[in-house]
Amino acid sequence: MATNKKNKNASSKQKQVNNTQQQAQKTEEKATNLVKEEKKAPQTTVKSDKKPRKKSNDKSKKPNIFQQIVGFLKGVYHELKKVTWLDREELVRRTGIVAGIVTIFTLLVWVVDSGLGALAALFLNK
Repeated sequence: MATNKKNKNASSKQKQVNNTQQQAQKTEEKATNLVKEEKKAPQTTVKSDKKPRKKSNDKSKKPNIFQQIVGFLKGVYHELKKVTWLDREELVRRTGIVAGIVTIFTLLVWVVDSGLGALAALFLNK
């Protein structure tokens, strides 16, 4: 009985070794096939996949310059109708806020400029 168990264990181990060897061979074959396919297939880019479009020489499809200008102005008019405009009070208030901020920064730059000018004059006069 002991020899029978040993034979079974040995044969099962041999089967496992054979299975792993077969799997290793299959993976190697797959890898070599992939390498061969990569060498065969040229690398394509997005630009080469697209077919170039032929330009038509028919100038009648494109509107003339005056029609283009009129179309543009119509588009501008329709877009300006969609704009939400400020009322007079809000416009005056926001303009005052912008003018105040510009005044504050102008004074701040003037003070810093005067200070740095006085400091430079102090060092240059020595």
